[in-house]
Amino acid sequence: MKTLKCLLLFSFVCTGLLSSCKEDDYVIPKASFEEVEGASPAKAELVKESGKWKMTVNGRDFYIKGVASNNFYTNAALYGANTIRTYGVSDQSRLILDSAYHAGLFVNFGLYLKRETDGFDYNNEVAVKAQFEEMKAAVNRFKDHPALLVWSIGNEAEASYTNTKLWDAMNDIAEMIHEIDPNHPTTTALASSNVEHIKNIMEKAPEIDILSVNSYAPNLPGVLSNIRSAGWTKPYLITEFGPRGTWQMSPEPTRVLPWGGLVEQTSSEKEAIYLDCYQNYIAANKDNGCLGSFVFLWGYQTHGEVLNWYGLFDKRGFTYPAVDAMQYVWTGQYPVNRAPVIATRNDVLMNGLKAEAAITVSKTSSNTAVVTASDPDGDPLTYEWMIMKEGSAASDGSLPAGISGLIDDNTKNSITFKAPSETGAFRLYVFVRDAGHEKVASAVIPFLVQ
Repeated sequence: MKTLKCLLLFSFVCTGLLSSCKEDDYVIPKASFEEVEGASPAKAELVKESGKWKMTVNGRDFYIKGVASNNFYTNAALYGANTIRTYGVSDQSRLILDSAYHAGLFVNFGLYLKRETDGFDYNNEVAVKAQFEEMKAAVNRFKDHPALLVWSIGNEAEASYTNTKLWDAMNDIAEMIHEIDPNHPTTTALASSNVEHIKNIMEKAPEIDILSVNSYAPNLPGVLSNIRSAGWTKPYLITEFGPRGTWQMSPEPTRVLPWGGLVEQTSSEKEAIYLDCYQNYIAANKDNGCLGSFVFLWGYQTHGEVLNWYGLFDKRGFTYPAVDAMQYVWTGQYPVNRAPVIATRNDVLMNGLKAEAAITVSKTSSNTAVVTASDPDGDPLTYEWMIMKEGSAASDGSLPAGISGLIDDNTKNSITFKAPSETGAFRLYVFVRDAGHEKVASAVIPFLVQ
């Protein structure tokens, strides 16, 4: 995938939380941190019965309900998830594994395979060997951890490659894992379901047990047909899914503004897409070899072309409507309290215009904005508006507090504000929260100051 997801940063809240998975789901028993040392490794196996693939853990059926996360790892169990995904070895890897086990979660453990864009040369045998040894050390270090589920060798390593020796290096690592760790299968996450790339894995990296694909709307519907076209006969995972990416906007020209700004969907529109993706193209393919998935992004977004495009939480830990949708598909039940609703982009207007209108204003001009929101539970709503320069971020990469002094009163559903005093592209955000329930909805209008 593009720069938005080159490498997730590993920060999370370490809390002991009980799982809310359904009774027929395999759940790691909640344990104290002291118990981790004495626990046996889980044995994950791939089984084909009556022509259908499934995963078992310690002999019990296991369907992956996963999160690709950079924040709030362990609370995923509260919503019905059973697995988290990491992207590489870090100083926090052991803590992530321990915390996952404590919360009743497994880990799809990432081994970051270097890319040509990192300056890595797969013709350099010394460098390739050094990477192999680093991987081997990590496997030996973590292979017996009871929260470990799958080894994921590389994330989108093929996205910008030219040297097919990449696949050889990947296969060598997978073969090494099979030799020293018989309990956990191997996979690699591709940036797409490109048929030629899948064929390359089949030919050059046969030690890969599971094909993983990162796929976003609208490409997700074509994943299974591409896998079949390639001739892949092993199981597969969807290791990232979510709304249309910022790099996929050309088919929707009205959402690309003349100055390059991108029109973002409301949080309720995104919720509908997450629900559709999971129900129709993930769970629906369980009998077609799909072992599960990982929703992107579990946490708040800290990098990318447009902050807040992804992210199922805000920085305070409030959950967006998409989390309600994921709880529903994972457990069969929506939460007792639902997130606020901003139904469509017609429900947030600036100067009476919606985002697609390519709103242009003068410096320091007076403007208005209004949002129409509701709460499924009738809870009172609070409003927070902010204006920020396109592409700006806080010190940790998340949304900043916004430009001060522009909005007369940012706590109402209808506001008046002055345009910034400098020219350029800006974004007007509104966040709607149901006080006391830690749920949030959001909508955005990009505008240009001339």
